[in-house]
Amino acid sequence: MNIQDIKQITTILFDFDGVIADTENGRYEAYCDIFEEYGYDLRSRCIMTDLVGFTGDGFMSKFFPEIPPGQVKEIVCKRQEYYMNHLDRFCKPFPGVRQTIADLKQGGYFLALTTANATAVARQLLEVVGVLEYLDTVCGREICEDPVMKVKDYSRVPVHINKTIGECVVIEDSPVGVAGAKRSGFYCIAFEHFENPVVKEQADAIVHDFNELRKLFGLSEINLK
Repeated sequence: MNIQDIKQITTILFDFDGVIADTENGRYEAYCDIFEEYGYDLRSRCIMTDLVGFTGDGFMSKFFPEIPPGQVKEIVCKRQEYYMNHLDRFCKPFPGVRQTIADLKQGGYFLALTTANATAVARQLLEVVGVLEYLDTVCGREICEDPVMKVKDYSRVPVHINKTIGECVVIEDSPVGVAGAKRSGFYCIAFEHFENPVVKEQADAIVHDFNELRKLFGLSEINLK
């Protein structure tokens, strides 16, 4: 598929973090606070962009291999609880996301969320952001995570939603997510929030805001303020 063919697709797969909502900075800060409670200094090992696209246990296995599995699970659960109790700080929908998703739904597209968040958590987040009603299905961590590598994996999505790869386009932002989409053969549009060579090299198209995304799908420009 090339960019001229994008209007022929029927199914749009949205990532959540970094696509629907700005969560990465808040997630990093929340983890920094919790790591301090356990005697670890997250900032000395990695920066915020190192966590983009990784699940909690995924980045910990990479940057903190000495943390025992039981404590990894405890930290992940504690961060999740902290995050969900402070969504006003950590989960901010991007300007234009609600109207764009509503317009795409009205245009007849099948819309799905494909996220490394657990499905139940993802549904809560979508409801808070105000777009759950427009999505046809939610594919959470149980479907979209490689159980060994702990990174985004799109290989099981087509069967789960009963669509072919050729019918779909993936909207991602992280290098891990873009790489996962391309590894499974999907056309991928990436929001570029950070300068990253993997995103630039592997994504089929780059956008910087929802008006640029809308233009690709033939939608009119909206006020993003």
